[in-house]
Amino acid sequence: MSSDGRFDYTTRVTVLSRTIVYKQQTHPLYKEGPVALKVTASRHSTDTAWHPSLHEANVYKLLGPHPSIPDFVECVEDWFDTDCFQACDARAGRKCVPILVIQFVKAVPLERFLSSVCTIRWSVAMQILRQVVTVLEHVHSKGIVYRDLKLPNLILDRAGHVWLVDYASSIVVGSVDLAGDVTQHIGAPELYRPLSLCDGELSPPRLPFMTDFWAFGAFVLELLTCRPYLGSFSVRSFQLSQCELNEKVIEGVALAKVRYKGVFYDKKPKSNGCCSSKVLWESLTDLLMGLLQVNPADRLGYNGGWADVRGHSFMQNILTDAPTPFPEEYEDEVDELTLGL
Repeated sequence: MSSDGRFDYTTRVTVLSRTIVYKQQTHPLYKEGPVALKVTASRHSTDTAWHPSLHEANVYKLLGPHPSIPDFVECVEDWFDTDCFQACDARAGRKCVPILVIQFVKAVPLERFLSSVCTIRWSVAMQILRQVVTVLEHVHSKGIVYRDLKLPNLILDRAGHVWLVDYASSIVVGSVDLAGDVTQHIGAPELYRPLSLCDGELSPPRLPFMTDFWAFGAFVLELLTCRPYLGSFSVRSFQLSQCELNEKVIEGVALAKVRYKGVFYDKKPKSNGCCSSKVLWESLTDLLMGLLQVNPADRLGYNGGWADVRGHSFMQNILTDAPTPFPEEYEDEVDELTLGL
């Protein structure tokens, strides 16, 4: 409990190296339900203005409200025992640090859910993809680049609703970059090295957003294959040529075809417009090759944003599927994985 009783640090939900998240049942400024208290270690011990929680709070305020983004409540300073952090360099005894308060969502990280169910149903996977496109389109519409799209940052509730969380790595385009590091194995090539002159003329306003289109391609592959999109967590995108990246896409789609063989789509097109299995996989390959382009100017979405993605033949094909209820066994799985929260 904080010194003034405002915050309750009793129930830990997530413990990472430099971040701890607590659940608090009530908060005077939020009447909709429990809140999450996110405490993050500072990257700059002397400059509180650069604290990641303040940056993330600003991003939340710009983004909300949105049905796939937790509500922002407040971000205020409180005394906290930093010795609770796992990272040794983050421990400095009791300090006054910013506490980020947001809506608590009872949901399971998509990464954990996938490891539990092994192969997620095709219909559910497609619903997840559509939701992710919708929330990323909203994020970009606010002038924000998410930058760290990955399975652990997408959480799934028992209704099959997807939430996008953790905006510490996000950047507000045109402002000072206060964002944290991004996950290495999913990063677009331009995050590792400056673009060379041979990459051609690039429009500065569009360029920062292209990292999210790359990450979306990586996410699609990981969702459908349950493995790193480049085949290994140690492989980095900048290490591969475009031809090698295309080979990784073909390899990943082949694995997805094996996992989903016979689960969906007839060999012949249906009268309702549903495409054949062959057309579906070809369009998925084309989508991924479009997203995973080394040169951001060649990447799908560079000219038309998320409208390019939504208008792609693969996305149009899956839009012919009627929405299906979240499977009851998946509801039970989420309940079990969130037991005690």
